[in-house]
Parts: sequence; structure tokens; C-alpha cells
Amino acid sequence: MAAPSRKPPTSLSRFLDGDFWEVKEKLREYIEGNELFNLRFDLPLSDYRDVTRERALYLFRLPEIQEQFDEQASSKQNFTNRSLALGELCSATDLSVGIKSGVMAWLFGGVITNLGSEEHIKRWFVPLKELKFTGMFAMSERGHGSNVKGILTQAHYDQDTKQFIINTPCLDAEKIYIGNALQGNYAAVFAQVYVKGQCKGPHCFIVPVRDEQGQLLPGITITDMGLKEGLNGVDNGLVAFDNVRIPRENLLNRFADVSLEGEYVTKITNDNARFNAMLGTMLAPRLALCFQALAATKVGLEIAVKYSLRRRQFGPSEGPEELIMNYQTHQLRLMPCLAMCLGLTFAVRHAGSLLDDALCNQRDLVNERGLQALAAGLKAFCTWESVKTLQTCRESVGGMGYMEENRLPSLKRDADVFVTFEGDNMVMLQQVAKELLTQYSKQFESSRVAAMLSSMTGSFMSSVKTSKFAVTLAPVSSMTFIRKALAFKEDKLLRSLASRLFDKVSTKLEPPFTAWNQCLHHSTTLAWCYIHKVTLEQYMAAVDRCPEERDKEIMMKFCKLYAVHLLYEDRAWFLENNYITAAMAKDLRQEYIKLCAVTREHALEVVEAFRHPSNCVHAPIAGIPSSRAPWAYYPDSDMELTPPQSKL
Repeated sequence: MAAPSRKPPTSLSRFLDGDFWEVKEKLREYIEGNELFNLRFDLPLSDYRDVTRERALYLFRLPEIQEQFDEQASSKQNFTNRSLALGELCSATDLSVGIKSGVMAWLFGGVITNLGSEEHIKRWFVPLKELKFTGMFAMSERGHGSNVKGILTQAHYDQDTKQFIINTPCLDAEKIYIGNALQGNYAAVFAQVYVKGQCKGPHCFIVPVRDEQGQLLPGITITDMGLKEGLNGVDNGLVAFDNVRIPRENLLNRFADVSLEGEYVTKITNDNARFNAMLGTMLAPRLALCFQALAATKVGLEIAVKYSLRRRQFGPSEGPEELIMNYQTHQLRLMPCLAMCLGLTFAVRHAGSLLDDALCNQRDLVNERGLQALAAGLKAFCTWESVKTLQTCRESVGGMGYMEENRLPSLKRDADVFVTFEGDNMVMLQQVAKELLTQYSKQFESSRVAAMLSSMTGSFMSSVKTSKFAVTLAPVSSMTFIRKALAFKEDKLLRSLASRLFDKVSTKLEPPFTAWNQCLHHSTTLAWCYIHKVTLEQYMAAVDRCPEERDKEIMMKFCKLYAVHLLYEDRAWFLENNYITAAMAKDLRQEYIKLCAVTREHALEVVEAFRHPSNCVHAPIAGIPSSRAPWAYYPDSDMELTPPQSKL
């Protein structure tokens, strides 16, 4: 059967694609109907890895991607958001392709451009762009994943030979889950630098791993990690170094260097500040991971929505059976997921713009702590939401979602690891909370008296913002009320967390680490509130910029559903803190159900606006023909395009 013909982009699809909709359309044209990107779920491991590499290299050779390499090297304005847009589409083809290409070039190349010098860019990034070799990113170890400062790989400087000696001193120091490990030529290796016997903390080095014939170099040991739950197109491995010598110049030296005389030189004398500057390079990969997760989420939602508009079950005694999408429970399952997916798209795009602005204006990312925290929080939100949504999509299509050919099982498996790599999500939330506390404490640096008065006034104002006052404000389901409610919760949690920590450390004399550990539930709850609030703000801002009035009306319905969903899911906290009454909670529930019904009427239009190539969607239950499972095919003619109007 022939693949469905592609329709031209709509105003809504252009809006959802953002500023780079034209280049995304070009990429879709390359992918649509290209047999290289036709999915297979029965390939042997080695074949799957090979085809993933072929797909990644094909994409790298495209003129649009080559242009992106040039922009990465020169830090042009909008490079980040353009990369995120292209990376999302690459990931929609197969998440292994998104991760593999990210490791081979963008992650490895990003380390060079962000931590290296102009000479490093000429030496390694230019040939990388020309596909003369591919790289890998070697940070995580057996014993240290999220705690990068505690890594054990060593880089001792040998003054006599002007070389660094890279060594894996113990089992816990082996680099683990290194992508492209079985095919890459160079590795960006993070190791503790030792100069004259003194440890100077983690730094990054470029270490040759294989020769031009693909053979491992002396002192390098790589172990294939084999089959995983998902992402099996990515060749992950363990990497160990046995006193491997590399030139002094292979140290990426933007923030620190070792001179010919063997002196450690840095403009950032504070060890923590220098370390944080180095980790600033993780901003772009975390945002990329957000869009990769969103790519999987959108494909899953398109499959679930289209099948739900085809599949009929039960109904009145006389007449046809009812579409499952018309059941209230089905709408309550899928519509909040779709609304949240849209909101996160706009929020991550906003964070990408902030990063673009910082890079274009050559601001040190070490000073962009707020942006680092935002990226960390969005990474947690996007990846957890992806796992949750894909499970919901699988359940929403019943037994058909259990079929490999309908793609949902592989999407679930592939997306699962996103919640822990590039930063464990619980650690990400703590980073958000710590930054909020830091900003909060800065208000009080000038005067203890001012601090006391401000804190007392703030606590009093929080205490009076209860239901007694709230009922006189806007309706509980209005955007005004919800934004104020989220701000109230964030303020209350922030003040109470600061107070608890101060009491534990200053009054009870508990160690700071112990005090923090005892407040982790409090701090992560605060982080969630902040990220939810920021996402809503950027959702509303994006909708306000929508140029077409009809599209704006559709997006506002989904935006309001997202907002109401936040308050509805958290209504127990607001009841507990007397911000809403029981009657208001009932009103909220009624509005939530109503909005799920209202947005259902636009669900098909929205998922079609994602404009996934048919070989990305792949699923027969979503109307994509399949020679391997023709019996599972549901044609478009079976889909009800005009839903009944909600009477709620």
C-alpha cells in the first residue's frame, strides 16, 4: 500500500513548528518515503546499530544540517533553537537516531566549541563536520553519574614529556553508558586533573580511541554493554584507560590550562565557580533531551488520538457503536497530556532562546544560574511527562498498543531512560530548588533588619491569601486566579523551606547536608511548582503571539486546560492551605471535565499539525499502511473528522 500523500503546512502547523518551520519541512521531505527511515522492530542488534549510524550520517550530510554545523562553530543567534527544532524531527524518526546523532556530533562537538579554543575547533570540530570521524562523550562512571565532581578518572600531567596521562584507577572509574563507544574515533573524557601532585578538579580532554582503520588504540579497553531496555540502535559501552598518554594541547582550555612549565593557569580561581562553568555546557544537551522526549510524546499522542477517532466500542441499543474518543474518561486521559505537551514545547523553546542570547552575546554560562536551573527543571518535567503520556497512550488504544508494529511499545522503552540520563530527575529538581533559595537569600544580604521585616511581611501576606479573600477574586478556573494560586504556593513553599533550613542549621546545629536531606520532599515540591508556573507563563505568552485568530482560540483552550489541570491535580494542597474552598474545588472539577471535552474537538487538527512523516508514525492503527500487519490497518475513511459538539 502506498503511504498517505502529504498535505501542505497549515497556519497552525507553522505556529507549532516555530521560527524554523521551513527547514523542518525540508527535513520532512528528505525523510518521507525514504526507505532508510522505514522502521523495523525485528533487526539483530548489530544490524540495528548499523542502520542507526547510516541514518545519522545521512542526516549529517544534508545541507541544512551542514549549515547547522557552521552555526555551531560560530555561535550564531538562534543556533540553539534551530538545533532543537531539527533534533526533535530527527528523534521522531527513531529515538536511537536522535541520541546517536546527538552523541556523535552535537554533544562531542558542543564540548569542543564550548570548552575549547579556536585551535581546538580547527583541529577537531572542522573534520567532525566533514564526517572524517565521529566522537563520544565520556563523563558518567560506574561510581558517579549525577555527581560529576566526584568522578575518579585521572589525568596526571607529566612535565618531562608535556603530556597528560589518562588513567582508570579502579572499577568505579570506568566510563559507563558511553554512546557511540563501539564506533567512535575520539572521546571527550572528563577526568580529575593532577598537576604537581595536586588535584585541580574535573576537566575535559580529547582522547583518541581508534585509528583510521577503526582499531582500538593501545591502552583503551571498550566493553559492549549489549541489549538494553530501549535505544538499542545506540552502541553503549564501558570505556577504560590504562595510562593513555595524550598531548598537553588536548586539554580543552577555555576555563583553565596547564602551561609548558607545568603551572596550572585559570582566570576563575574559585573551584566551584570553575566547575559550574564547565557544567554550563550541559545546558544545550538537557534542552535537546527535552525536545527528544517531546518528539516521542507527540508521535505517541498522534497514534493514540487517531486510533481513538477510528475505534468504536459499546453504544446505545439502537444505532452504531460510539467512538472511544467520545467517552468522557478517554478525553480525561488524553487531552491533558496533549495540552501539557504543547505547553512544554513553548517553555523549552523559550529556554532555548535564553541560551541563544547568552551564547550570542558571549556571556559566561557560569553566571546564568537561573537558566541552568530552568533547563534542569524542564528536563525533569519533559522526560517524566513523556514516560507518563506514552503509558497513557498505550492504555488508550487497548491491546493494539501492545503490538510492536504500532510503535508505542518501542517509544515507551526508548523514552524510559530519559528520566535518569543527562542528570537524574530528582537531582534536577534539587538544582531548581537550590537556585530559588539562592535568589531568595540575595534579597536579605544588605540588612538583617530589612530581612526580618520582609520575611515577616511576606509571611503575613501569605497567611491572609486564603479562601476568605480568594472568593472575592476571579473565578477559580480563570487564568488570573490560577496564576495567583501558583505564585502563592511557590512563595509559601520557598519561605517555609528557607525557614526550616535556617532552623535546622542555625538553631539545632545540624550539618547542612543532613538538613537538606531532611527537606528534600519540601524542596522538590517547590521545584515542581516553579517549573509548572514558568511553563504556564510561557504557554500564555506563546498563545498571545499566535498570528491567526482561530489558531489562537484553539491554543488558548489547550492552555486553559493545562492551567486548570495543574490546580485540579493539586487541589488537596490548596484546600489544606485554605486557598480554595470545597465549593471552589467542585467548580474546578466541572471546568476540567468541560475543557477536556472542548479540546477533544480540536485534537485531530493539533496532532496532524505536528506533521510527522508517515514512516515516523508508522502505526497501522493511525492509518499508516503496513505490509507486515495489513490486518491492523485503519484507513482515514474510518475516522470521524467532525465530532459532536459538547453540551457541557
